[in-house]
Amino acid sequence: MAGFLVNDGENVIANTLFEATALQNLYVGLFSNNFTLAEDTSLSDLTELAEANGYAPILITRGTDWSVTGSVATGAQKTFTASGAAWGNVYGYFIMDAAKTTLLFAETFSDGPYNVTDGDSVKVTPVVTLS
Repeated sequence: MAGFLVNDGENVIANTLFEATALQNLYVGLFSNNFTLAEDTSLSDLTELAEANGYAPILITRGTDWSVTGSVATGAQKTFTASGAAWGNVYGYFIMDAAKTTLLFAETFSDGPYNVTDGDSVKVTPVVTLS
């Protein structure tokens, strides 16, 4: 399934380009609810995994973790590893702002959900297409 650059993400891009909003690093996280993504999806619609048992959102650094070709931005692969307990089902990933308050992009795993047991890893390579 293709991911969504959600409305809030479009607003952040517009404000960064045309207002005095500072550019910032982003975080990638995982969500555990079976939610149908749409352009109006917000961070509160997704159930992020609890920050425990090896899970925490991972920083995606501006300038070094991204490559852009045309209208496609590809982030560096990030690996999440369960440690100490299972995470259960993971349905997809999302990208949020540095304050961890605004959802920019989300994607459901096309071959998921993944039932993540203790010691398992989930690898995410964010790909965002602007069109």
